[in-house]
Amino acid sequence: MSTPGQARPADWIGLGIMALLWGTAFAFIAFSLDGLPPAGITFVRLALAAILLTVHAYWRGHRLPQLGDPRWPWWIALGFFGNALPFFLIPWAQQELSSGVTGILLAIMPLATVGLAHFFANEPMTRMKFAGFVTGFGGVILLIGPSALAGLGGPVFLAKLAVLASAFAYAINMILVRRAPATPPALSAAGMLITSAVWAAPLGLWQLVHSTADFSALAWGAVIWLGIGPTAIASVYYMRLIGSAGASFASMVNYLVPVVAVIAGLALGETIGWTSLAGLAVILAGIAIARRGQPRRPKIAG
Repeated sequence: MSTPGQARPADWIGLGIMALLWGTAFAFIAFSLDGLPPAGITFVRLALAAILLTVHAYWRGHRLPQLGDPRWPWWIALGFFGNALPFFLIPWAQQELSSGVTGILLAIMPLATVGLAHFFANEPMTRMKFAGFVTGFGGVILLIGPSALAGLGGPVFLAKLAVLASAFAYAINMILVRRAPATPPALSAAGMLITSAVWAAPLGLWQLVHSTADFSALAWGAVIWLGIGPTAIASVYYMRLIGSAGASFASMVNYLVPVVAVIAGLALGETIGWTSLAGLAVILAGIAIARRGQPRRPKIAG
C-alpha cells in the first residue's frame, strides 16, 4: 500500500474523480429538484445505487448474509446515518440554499467526526484537534451569518441547520464504520445501500405518488446520475482508494469536494458571496489544523 507521499498516479486520478463526483452532486441535486420531491430523489438515488452495488458485490464473488447475521443491524444504522438521513436533508435544504453553499457547509464533517470520536471512539481531543475544531466552527458561524441568526426559524436558517445535521450524520456514520464487524468493503457498501433504500422507501414512494409537479426529463436524468455516479461509482472508487493509498490519503477528498461544489455552483450561475468563500477557507484551515493533531498510524500491508 502506498502512503500519501508515495501515492501512484492512479491514486491521484481516483482522488480527482471522487472529488468531481461528490463535488458536483449538489448541482445535480439542484437539477433533480426541478420536478422531483426531496424524499423521492432520495429513494430513487439509493434504490438504483443499491441494485448496482449489489450486482458489483456478487460479481466480486461476495454473497449477502442471511437476515439473522449480526452485520445487518450495523448496516441498518450505517444506512440511516450514512445515506438515508443526509440524502434527504440535503435536497430538502437545497430548496432554499445554493449548491455551492451546501457543499461548503458539509465541509465541517471531518471536524464533527473529530469531536464525536473524542467521546465514542477512544480518540482523545488533543490541543491541535481542539484548535482545528474551534477554527472550523468559526467558519460555520461566518457561513450562517448574523442575518440568518436574526431570522431564527426562517427557511434559510433551517436549511443551513439541516445541512449541518447531515454533516453530523456523516460523522456518526464514520464512528460506526470503525466499530462495525470486519466485512469486505464491496459487500458492506451493498448491505448499507440496501438498508438505506428501505429507510427511504416509505416517504419517498409517498411523495412520488402524490406529487403534483411535472416530472421533467432533466430531473429524472439528474437523479439517475446521482444514483450511478456520486453514489455507486464513487463508493467503489472510495473503497479502492482506501485499499490502495490508505484512509489518510482518501480523506484528502474533504478538501476538494467543497471547492468543486463552489466551482460547479458558479458554472450554474450561482452567486457565492465573500462570506461563503471566507467561511470555506476557515473550515479548510480547521481541517488542516485538526489533521496535524492526528496520531500517525502504522502502515497496513496489503
